[in-house]
Amino acid sequence: MQRRKFITGAAAAIALAGAPMLATAGGAHAVDTDKAAGWSSSFNSNSRGWSSVRGSWYRSAGKWRADGQPGYFLSTKHTGVWENFVYQAKVKRDGNGGGTWANALIVRANPGNLRYDYRWLPGYYFQFTNTGYFSVWYMDASGGDAAVKDWTYSSVVENAYWKNMKVVANDGYLSFSINGYSLWSGYDYRLSYGKVGVGFYTASGYWGKLQIDQSSLQTLPGRAKVTPDPSAPIGATVPGGTILRSPK
Repeated sequence: MQRRKFITGAAAAIALAGAPMLATAGGAHAVDTDKAAGWSSSFNSNSRGWSSVRGSWYRSAGKWRADGQPGYFLSTKHTGVWENFVYQAKVKRDGNGGGTWANALIVRANPGNLRYDYRWLPGYYFQFTNTGYFSVWYMDASGGDAAVKDWTYSSVVENAYWKNMKVVANDGYLSFSINGYSLWSGYDYRLSYGKVGVGFYTASGYWGKLQIDQSSLQTLPGRAKVTPDPSAPIGATVPGGTILRSPK
């Protein structure tokens, strides 16, 4: 599995301007990011804008949810094609076969092209497990994957029952936070826009369920500045995981 080096740190919180668009996902033009746009979903009265990519997603008790399908990555998408944005979803994963299987925010991705396990191609995946690990992955259009950030432990991830996941994408700058604490930030220019969604993997022989309590997206107009979240306590990075699961 090939890996690349990325620039990280607090300085990455300043938005970039004029970075080239090297690739796209979704096959459509992104919205005009010089104008503020976006959406917010609470799921109290409707699930407007959301639809299934794979799995039976439905609204119940103010949540958008699905039961897992063993051996597959089930996911849901929101309408629109987005370039630079702040995207959030508050999620909870139940049943996890030991807790090591991945749950993800998906961005700049193409749900019209799926791998054998139903992951979107290409796309970025910002992931957590119920054992307290997080990771960031890139998938190319042919189904290959590479870790941008390997599985790493944080007590912020383990101790949260509901996880409010947040991804900032601003040209090549990307960041990942959970419950208001920054887990990772860096640069990757391989994808410049695409669709957004949420997904989760259920291992063969196990059951799983994912619920989304609320979600929102707000675009970042040109030259917008991004205020970084405070840094989370970060533990050890553990080798040996895959895009489907953490090693612990």
